[in-house]
Amino acid sequence: MNDVRRAQWRLLAELAAGAAVSTGVGMATWRAGRQGDNGFLKAFGRQTVAWAVVDAGVVAFGVSRRGPAPDDADSARALARRMRLLTAANAVADVGFAAGGLALARRRPARRGEGAAIVLQGLFLLWLDARHAKRFHALSGG
Repeated sequence: MNDVRRAQWRLLAELAAGAAVSTGVGMATWRAGRQGDNGFLKAFGRQTVAWAVVDAGVVAFGVSRRGPAPDDADSARALARRMRLLTAANAVADVGFAAGGLALARRRPARRGEGAAIVLQGLFLLWLDARHAKRFHALSGG
């Protein structure tokens, strides 16, 4: 397996781990919110679980779409360039998610829990995508 393929698998593994953590945290928070009748915690938990489902779907799609490993340096660099563009574009979208969550939390007090969860998810995805965009940039030959 070449370095680009390993980097792809690492990205998917880290996203899967994030989805697993989000599932556990989201379910525990949702349950605590229901038991204590805390609307913020209920909403935060629900939104966190929803993001975990989306992230798990992205992982499943990524695994199902994997093709053969590039068999030469030019093909590997081309794949690294495509992955750099994808992760960089995702990082831009992640900033939008975080900003949108912040706006929701500030403008709609009844939806602060959802907004806070969206901000947290956006920041996690930004961290993930920016790191991997940098890695794929290095693998593409800069």
